[in-house]
Amino acid sequence: MRPVKVPPMLQALVQSGFLAVEGKEFPVLESCPECGGELAGYDRKERNFATLLDEGKEREIRVIVRRFRCRACGVISPAKAPFYPDTRTGSPVVDLCVVLSRTRTPGKTVALLEALGIVVDRGTVRNLAARDFGDIPVTEMFGLVLPRSVISLSMIGVRDL
Repeated sequence: MRPVKVPPMLQALVQSGFLAVEGKEFPVLESCPECGGELAGYDRKERNFATLLDEGKEREIRVIVRRFRCRACGVISPAKAPFYPDTRTGSPVVDLCVVLSRTRTPGKTVALLEALGIVVDRGTVRNLAARDFGDIPVTEMFGLVLPRSVISLSMIGVRDL
């Protein structure tokens, strides 16, 4: 398969967006999602947000998600963070997989993601494309339809430079 070409500026925007959230903590949850009860701090959990290609090597971008225990019902709940339920990567990566796989095979989606510097395997793309994540807002940029979550993440990265 021929290598996929993407504009270097697009790759830089996407990479800077993901790098901007590296090490960020998500510490906010107002009340228990089960019963609405008062929360107490429980612990912090490090989660893989994305895996990027950095000079040919894989680099995990990790974030910290605070967890809380409800004083009323005892349920442990994570803070609001950019992850879909039952997924192991950040929602912008999931959005990219779903949006790109609408017009491409899983293999071609993986090749395009790799050209953007994002590592996701073909099976994961196939599984994510089969799930319903609701409406994912998109924008056309550099001839590609991209999810707005990636664009806004990229703007955070540009602002931090």
